[in-house]
Amino acid sequence: MRRTTAGLGCWSVQPTYVLVELLVAAGASAAYSLRDDTISALGMLTCGPGHGGSPVDVCSPWHVGMDTAFVVFGLLRAAGAVLLRPRIGRGAWAWAAAVLWVVSGLAAAAVGLVPVDQQPSWHVVAALPVFVLQPLAVLVTAEALRRAAVVPPAVSLSGLAVGALTLVAAVGFGLRLGASSWVGGLERLALWPAYPWLAVVALALAASRAETVTKV
Repeated sequence: MRRTTAGLGCWSVQPTYVLVELLVAAGASAAYSLRDDTISALGMLTCGPGHGGSPVDVCSPWHVGMDTAFVVFGLLRAAGAVLLRPRIGRGAWAWAAAVLWVVSGLAAAAVGLVPVDQQPSWHVVAALPVFVLQPLAVLVTAEALRRAAVVPPAVSLSGLAVGALTLVAAVGFGLRLGASSWVGGLERLALWPAYPWLAVVALALAASRAETVTKV
């Protein structure tokens, strides 16, 4: 029970990451654009270009908050996957989902430890798995939940939609990287939808557990 409760907590708080990012962006210089500039620019310790061809540098005074959010929420996603794996299912799909969340979560946490303006090469190494593995984690988790039938079908179906959307957006982000516009918009479309979906999964699993306890 404690394991499940802890896991539900790890996933239910994931939408808070988006709020943290928006707050950090609000504190950034006027040159910063959610549509055009990368999320990584918010974690820069120094002022620098937020997107390709930008004539004005972006400054992020609250970069510590952004880098901390990368680490904290990435670790929470990984921990939640480990703790909730028995609730997601017992087959290969559930195990694959847990592995994907752990690796992508640890990679996201590593992003916060290597800001792009300090260690650009290591930043890319850390960030790349997130864009590949996180959409796959959503898709595999949705399929695991569908097979286990532990949540309403709508939750599983929405996960398949979110996974497909984020995967397509991740490809678009990779193709637009270095461009002067829509880099930030595609990056956020590749990442943000997964976080409220995890909260929905947590709520659905909590409701399922409560129903089981009631029947017992």
